[in-house]
Amino acid sequence: MGHLCQDVFFGIVNREFEVMRVKMLAFVGLSAVVLIAASGDGLTDPAIDRNNPGTGTGTLDIRADVDAFDEAGGFVTEFSVRVRDGMGNPVTGATVTISNAGFGEVTLLDPSALGNYVARRSAFHEGDFTLRIVSGSNGVEGVVLGGPGIHMITEPAADSKVDAGQPLIVRWDVPSQARSAEVESRDFGPFLLPDTGAVIIPGWSNPAGENQRIRVFRFNEVDIAGGLFGSRMRVEVRQSVDPLTVE
Repeated sequence: MGHLCQDVFFGIVNREFEVMRVKMLAFVGLSAVVLIAASGDGLTDPAIDRNNPGTGTGTLDIRADVDAFDEAGGFVTEFSVRVRDGMGNPVTGATVTISNAGFGEVTLLDPSALGNYVARRSAFHEGDFTLRIVSGSNGVEGVVLGGPGIHMITEPAADSKVDAGQPLIVRWDVPSQARSAEVESRDFGPFLLPDTGAVIIPGWSNPAGENQRIRVFRFNEVDIAGGLFGSRMRVEVRQSVDPLTVE
């Protein structure tokens, strides 16, 4: 049913999207010029190109996450790493760190001794994330997850007014192309798509209301080669436009 809904959605908005395609391409081209001129650190490359699966003993099951959310006054970043052995038992007492140029080395703690290591910072920084885990003779190192950067939603603007029942174009900049993006409002989505920098919310999903909200999430992920099958590290960055009046 989900695939059918997406097929119907794309079919209906295809004409609207084609009308905007030239303008969107011009917008993306202009954005690229600005980003290249403003940044010389390579972060405009696709984030996935900077991934490194690392090495390890192949004995740990690892799920690592870096989740950054926009909040009033700035960002909050939550680091979490779940570590299990080959039998699914929690691995406690491990040394778990995630490093980033802006954060430095962040040491994650396991306060409940359940193999769930966490840390929290009231900020988010550009750049890549490196994971290292040591548990006795077991561990992984050199795992690099390309950071997608901090995007901005450029359209619509917060506190603006848009027409109800009409297609709503959402645009965001792409400082470093993520593996994927997701867009949602209170009446639409979440809708997964490539990190193209634009999507059209159809008119039927854009009803009148004084407290609408648009959110754009961008993701990257790397498989951890030195962990057990299925081990991975993932980053998610969220930006919001809130509130938005639809009338």
